[in-house]
Amino acid sequence: MACAVSVADRLGEGLQCQSAKPSEPHRLKIDVLANQEEGMVVGSSMSMRSLNDPMNVGFENVSYSVTEGFFNRGTKLLLNGVSGEFMGGELTAIMGPSGAGKSTLMNILAGYTIGASGQLTINKELRHENSFRRESCYIMQNDQLQPLLTVMESMNVAANLKMSSEVSRRKKREKIEEILNSMGLWQQRKVRTQALSGGQRKRLSIALELLKNPQIMFFDEPTSGLDSLTSKQCVSILKDLSATGRTIICTIHQPSALIFEMFDHLYVLAKGHCVYQGAVKQLLPYLSDINLICPPYHNPADFILEVAAGDLGDHFDALLERSANGTRDDWREVKKDIVDPLASCSSKTITKNRLTPFSIPQVIFRRMKSSDRDKNDETSTCCQSDYATSSLHQLLVLIKRNYIILSRDRTLTYSRIATHLLIALFIGYLYYGIGIKAQNMLNNFNYMYFSVMFLMMTAFNCVSTTFPSELPIISKEYFNKWYSLKSYFLAVTLADVPIQVFATLLYSSITYFLTKQPTDEPYRIVFFMFMCVLVSLVAQSFGLLIGASMNVKNGVIFGPFCFLPFTIFSGFFVQYSAAHPMFRWIFHISFLKYGLEGLVLAVLGYGRGKLPCEADYCHYVHPRKFLRNMDMDKADYWLGVSFMVFLIAIIRIAAFFALSIQVRSRT
Repeated sequence: MACAVSVADRLGEGLQCQSAKPSEPHRLKIDVLANQEEGMVVGSSMSMRSLNDPMNVGFENVSYSVTEGFFNRGTKLLLNGVSGEFMGGELTAIMGPSGAGKSTLMNILAGYTIGASGQLTINKELRHENSFRRESCYIMQNDQLQPLLTVMESMNVAANLKMSSEVSRRKKREKIEEILNSMGLWQQRKVRTQALSGGQRKRLSIALELLKNPQIMFFDEPTSGLDSLTSKQCVSILKDLSATGRTIICTIHQPSALIFEMFDHLYVLAKGHCVYQGAVKQLLPYLSDINLICPPYHNPADFILEVAAGDLGDHFDALLERSANGTRDDWREVKKDIVDPLASCSSKTITKNRLTPFSIPQVIFRRMKSSDRDKNDETSTCCQSDYATSSLHQLLVLIKRNYIILSRDRTLTYSRIATHLLIALFIGYLYYGIGIKAQNMLNNFNYMYFSVMFLMMTAFNCVSTTFPSELPIISKEYFNKWYSLKSYFLAVTLADVPIQVFATLLYSSITYFLTKQPTDEPYRIVFFMFMCVLVSLVAQSFGLLIGASMNVKNGVIFGPFCFLPFTIFSGFFVQYSAAHPMFRWIFHISFLKYGLEGLVLAVLGYGRGKLPCEADYCHYVHPRKFLRNMDMDKADYWLGVSFMVFLIAIIRIAAFFALSIQVRSRT
């Protein structure tokens, strides 16, 4: 430690700071914006006395275990009957050694992990999960942000999704500007999130959730990956948030002494049990009562972790008995009638009567009552939606966001278009003019098969990584009630379809005219391009299904493998009449067969006349002879269209359910 004062003395200074009576009650100077959906009014200085009671998050006898092993299945107990209560207006830290159950307890309290035994309460009453989720948010350790959006664009999307559509655009802009100024991000409003520093990304994550004005906020390792100065600024923001009356709960790992002093309440876990619950400044007296003396110049946060980990001897039973697994609150700080934003802090952290240069928007409480719990699910669904806006509004906002992302995505947009253009020029000149000569009939068939395979693979590969890469972002936004999965899935699929269709038409039109396919009958051009689009959309649907079901690594391996049966039974390698009867049924479900037949019929079918022959002998002067040899003389173009449209719908529905399972398994 660089300072000459022990940490215990600094904790003593915090005690003096809190016990000192100011000459007049401190008032939090915050400009409150008008918010129609929250019932806010425009004001300047507002005393916390005028607010309703805060929301206290409680839990009683909570236990949670997980299954381990595959053949010899067993269970591992992560939490064992812990209890406690985290008060509104306090900044609470959950600490403990690795594997003590910090993140597990946080996830259970936030509702992110289900299946735990015990009771979860709000203000001593059993909580209703839907109501609780509307009043809370969970900011995870890794800041899951859309990298291609700017700060202002991210805030606009969040405002349009999290604030009622009845709120005017002007009010939304004012609130966005207020929050960005409060978080010190106004100067970075035009910077893309991928270019932000770690501290700025953390502040942006908080700013996005403040648009909903949550009463309870959970933070998983908010200082992870940040330097000491940025960590201090981040915790200072959380301190200000708690000073407005919000319930702020976070897990933290080995904070510095200065950061440790800023917390109001401490909850320490060891081996899945609670070994301390109380005020930060009561920690050292609590430990000294059982002859655990923190050395001078030693960080109390490090000391309690060493004690909990057993590095200083086995004191687990004594600590557990003393805390009664979290049921005793003898060391909790007594709350004042007025929430003082300068309370429970070292005087060294106070500068110009402010904890930080930020001003946090005020919160208006809507206390959750037991009557909410008594409502059945049907009544709750009819009377109050889980989301601030309608599904149609969510869809429009998400489509706009996806178009912005796609317009800046070099891989998913520009590379896809460039690939189709370059391959089209290459194939077009490679097979230049083969469409009008009878001696090139087989080469023309090869061209159409290559087109089907190329469109299939490019459409599949371009979207198979969409869901795996965005799954953490989807999970966070869905859990925090930004939008429904139905709206997100429709937006993703609808936004990408125009780009895929454009790339497909670019390839098919260039190759069609360069290979000199028939142009005297325009319907052939339409049929050819329409079937190319259907092939790409079916493959894109498969890509969505694989992406929603697997991670990127498994998708790269198993995705192309799924196309193998369709490729073999496409009619190119083996015809229907030559196949063994036990395998012929596969021809009827191969979309590549219908796609190849559609292209061949568009070019050679529907009574196309005799082709010119410039060689000594041309076996396929009459196109119908070629169709007969390929078992396509009885093929039906519109049957193929109907099957592929049906396949697109079925696969995309399956992809939606796969995505739902993936997201809900993570929340």
